[in-house]
Amino acid sequence: MDQIEDIFASVVEAVGRSVSIIKTKADGTTEAVAGVGINYIFGSAQYIKDMLDVRSKGVGSNMPLKFPLIALQTPNVQTVDSGDYQYRTKINLIIACSSKKEWSNEKRMETSFKRILLPIYEKLVDVLLHDSRFEWNYGGLEYVPHTMSKNFDYGRYGAMTPSGQEVSEPIDAIDVRSLEIKVNNQNCIREYVKT
Repeated sequence: MDQIEDIFASVVEAVGRSVSIIKTKADGTTEAVAGVGINYIFGSAQYIKDMLDVRSKGVGSNMPLKFPLIALQTPNVQTVDSGDYQYRTKINLIIACSSKKEWSNEKRMETSFKRILLPIYEKLVDVLLHDSRFEWNYGGLEYVPHTMSKNFDYGRYGAMTPSGQEVSEPIDAIDVRSLEIKVNNQNCIREYVKT
C-alpha cells in the first residue's frame, strides 16, 4: 500500500519545481522566483513545531530549508472499503512562510499570502488534480474537495501546538482541512501510464 506521507513528499517536490512566487528581499525590493525549494514535514503539530525549532537553531548552509513549508498533519485515518482504490482519507495541511509580528493584516496579505502562500496553494491543488495516483471524479466533476482558510493570527499572535507551545518564529499560513483523497490502485496507475 502506498503511504500518503511518501506520496506527499513527491507532490511537494512537484509543487516546488513548478510554482512561481515573489520573494521580498531585506531591502524591500521584490524578485520573481520560478521553482523554489519547499520544506516538507509530516507529523503532529508538536513534531512540526519541534522540527522548525531545530532548524531555527541551525547555523550555516548545511541546515535543511525551513520556509516555505507544506506540513502534512498526522495521524491520518485511511479507510479501505473498495476494490476500486487502495484507500481513501481526509488530510489536513499547513502551508506556511516566515512573517513578522509587527506586520498589519494588509502587509501580510500582500507579502505572505499573495506573493508566496496563495501561489503555492493554487499550484498544490493543480498538482494534486493532475496526479494519476489520485481519483478526483466526485459526481462526474473534477475537483479537489477541501476547505481552506488564511490564518493571519499565526503571524501576529503566534502559532501554538495543542499543548500551548509557541513556534519559535512568527509565520503566516494557509490551513487546508478535510482534503478528501482516494489513492488509486497501483494496477490502475500502470494502466493509466500505458495509454
